[in-house]
Amino acid sequence: MHTLTGPCFIGRRSDNDIPINNVQASRRHAVLMQLGDDWWINDLGSRNGVIVNGMRLSCARKLRNGDEIRIANQRLTFCNSAQSAPHHSSIMGKTTELAYQTVSDGPLSAVTCELLIVTEHGEILEGDKAAHWFFGKTLERAPGAQHYFLPPAVRQWLHQLADNNENIFPPLEMEQEGQRIVLSLARCKEDRFYLLGRVESLMFSIARLQSLGLTEREAEVMHWVCEGKNNPEIAQILDVTLHTVNRHNEHIFKKLAVDNRHKAIKAVKERLGV
Repeated sequence: MHTLTGPCFIGRRSDNDIPINNVQASRRHAVLMQLGDDWWINDLGSRNGVIVNGMRLSCARKLRNGDEIRIANQRLTFCNSAQSAPHHSSIMGKTTELAYQTVSDGPLSAVTCELLIVTEHGEILEGDKAAHWFFGKTLERAPGAQHYFLPPAVRQWLHQLADNNENIFPPLEMEQEGQRIVLSLARCKEDRFYLLGRVESLMFSIARLQSLGLTEREAEVMHWVCEGKNNPEIAQILDVTLHTVNRHNEHIFKKLAVDNRHKAIKAVKERLGV
């Protein structure tokens, strides 16, 4: 039994919260993180993937009571006593229970999350690929240096965290190249800062899509259409059936006066001035 009280890292390295001693597990394989009152699981770019209820994750997914997670040879079950378990086929094998006591019935939102491990001075020890995705050319690297450094504004925020004696760690929010980036401190261990980064497209945000006359759920579906996700992937992200996604697409197309997703994306870009 592992009770979730904060971000939970899973992987082959011994300093993960749930270490998996198997060559099929990546060093940093996956993370479970809390957003609001909900818990999500995200693959951290592992080679062999994360399987939830028999399906490989292609993006972050909200967890529900009874969800079965497979990473390498390890089977995990997410338990939330406040929720009823969904119906799905069982996965046989040794189970570790991940228990959390709070549940929210609020709407799902678009989530992408990546892990960065850095020093107090902003040197990136793990997560170069994610850092380049977040910050692009604003990353700094001295000639001959082994690692990149975070942009100055992020390093300044890190210094403030290091000097904070009240254990209050406000996230850093910044906008860059049409995206909103939110960095939060997951933990600090042995002078290493574990940062969780979330990114949201400002061009296709839920609020902007709703301004086109879409409902909140239609806007969520359209957001992921604009992000290049296909219908089965969107169904997995929003934890709904493929039929439900198809029905939302029909309503979206009707409201945008188009007959396919490519024309819908073009219509959205034109109306939002993207």
